[in-house]
Amino acid sequence: MPGEKRNAPAANTLMNSMRSMGYSFNAAVADIIDNSISAHATRIDIKFPISPSDLYIAICDNGCGMNDFELEDAMKYGSDLKGDEREDDDLGRYGLGMKAASLSQCRKMTAISKKNGELSAYTWDLDYVEQRRDWFMINYSPDEIKKLEFVNYLDELNSGTVVVWKNFDFMKKNEGDVYLGLSNAETSLSWYLELIFHRYLNRNDGKQVEIWINNYKLEPLDPFLENHKKTNIRRKISIPIMDSNNIERIVTAQPFILPFQKDMSKEDKKLVGGMEDYRTKQGFYIYRNERLIIWGTWFRLIKQHELGKLARVRDRKS
Repeated sequence: MPGEKRNAPAANTLMNSMRSMGYSFNAAVADIIDNSISAHATRIDIKFPISPSDLYIAICDNGCGMNDFELEDAMKYGSDLKGDEREDDDLGRYGLGMKAASLSQCRKMTAISKKNGELSAYTWDLDYVEQRRDWFMINYSPDEIKKLEFVNYLDELNSGTVVVWKNFDFMKKNEGDVYLGLSNAETSLSWYLELIFHRYLNRNDGKQVEIWINNYKLEPLDPFLENHKKTNIRRKISIPIMDSNNIERIVTAQPFILPFQKDMSKEDKKLVGGMEDYRTKQGFYIYRNERLIIWGTWFRLIKQHELGKLARVRDRKS
């Protein structure tokens, strides 16, 4: 009978190869925010540097936080807990998001979490992993945690999580000046988050989420200009389909025909996300729970032509 032989991947090789998974800066930040929302955070603060002498990104939330066991598992590639049955509103997918997203942008990421008043913290440092050539994180004693950057965000909270990125090697290589690169990224990130999290930013059911970038509070965009008097809201379409478990599900699509630019005020143009790509963003807008994941595509169902240039189709609204 054949035997078996363990063949674990080399930590430094695998972690470096996974940095090329195709994350943009905006998508990487959004993946961390997904975790915050799944942890039922009502406020998320994204901190950008205000001086070239200290280069970082910190994503902080007031969610339910993690104890030491949970944080250690969350830092694992392929989290064990993520394999368990998830809540319906969980935005996480494969137990890779926080690590893969973070390390796609930087070489050092630290997660600090507080639950029931107790602090825990771990760091993935690619330089350290390459030195040890194994899956070693850096952990911290209670006294060491108190000295970590941005841990004071959690001082007045009973629970919450802070993720800090440092050592932006890709940005340094591609743009030369990391501080300037982060400043440019801050501008594009605002619009991106206002679009993909617009439902969370605009909820009125007690589950609204505030997202701040430094001292700027994000305001929700409305890609459908739903309240504009010249937006043409068409008949909703519902189609029954069978899922992979042979259970019937209803797919619902709500078409909108947006107004011409000449009928829009300055505020309308800002609300819809600007005029630069107004015509090229027609098509389907698909959400996972309340989070926009795909937008501005017809999935090859129709060609891009004049009749579709102001049409946007929203999937069912939760």
